Amino acid sequence: MTKTHRISQKDVVFQADKTNPPVLTIKSGDTVIFECRDAFNQVIKKPEDLPINFDMNRINPATGPVFVEGAEPGDTLEVHILDIKLADQGACCIIPNFGFLAPEFPNPWTRIIPIKDGFAEFGEGVKIPVDPFPGTLIVAPPEGSHGTLIPKEYGGNMDSKACRVGTTVYLPIFVDGALFGVGDVHAVQGDGEVCGTAVEIDAEVAIKLVVNKQKKINRPHYETDDYYMTTAWAETTDEAAKIALRDMIDWLVTNKGLTREEAYALCSCTVDLRVSQFVDVTPGVRAVLPKKIFT
Repeated sequence: MTKTHRISQKDVVFQADKTNPPVLTIKSGDTVIFECRDAFNQVIKKPEDLPINFDMNRINPATGPVFVEGAEPGDTLEVHILDIKLADQGACCIIPNFGFLAPEFPNPWTRIIPIKDGFAEFGEGVKIPVDPFPGTLIVAPPEGSHGTLIPKEYGGNMDSKACRVGTTVYLPIFVDGALFGVGDVHAVQGDGEVCGTAVEIDAEVAIKLVVNKQKKINRPHYETDDYYMTTAWAETTDEAAKIALRDMIDWLVTNKGLTREEAYALCSCTVDLRVSQFVDVTPGVRAVLPKKIFT
């Protein structure tokens, strides 16, 4: 019988590392409710709190890690996002020397954003429907200690709004137990996250974790009822898009029996390339395939 567990927001890591001791051990198929701190590590709570002099080693906390029994290198971790409960306010900031247009916006700026009745109240006359997701979903890398702030093959700060409730995120597993963590919840974000932050917020995230020993991937994939997505990060947006596209071609060849030429042409006809974020050191792009085209 599967169980539901809870992890306090006191139990966080700022580095993904296979030597991090797990705060919880679960069986495949169990659900965990993660209490998540916001990406600012709760130092931005009022308009006067400006995003300056951050300790870069103490931001973007990930609640965890969780050891999943039976998870082994080469397996895939299915991360089923079941529910997200938001705190009553979040914050969006402009951080000096950070963001897509950083030279044009040199001054720190903070906006506290109340969450009421399913809307983020950005300002007078501006209410944004919430569409929450965890920006950081991460497993331990095979070697070394890596900050949660940068997206890599093992996940991390992917900042993809596709990872909302109802999405399954597939993460390749590199170490025994996977050592999974989650954080950086956004109440809402546009594709690109252009100023460098979204509506950063404390939240509770309910996730079901399942070990899949048949599925083999090199980087995170996402799946919903309607779409299958590959994703990648690189030094440039163009290179990230090419990697995500190649992964989609490989997926179509392996799972749909197409030739590489057929898969490439099909992507040209129906796959959308969408920028997840421009700002997390390496930009991220996802390739989005509509599942309805398959009969």
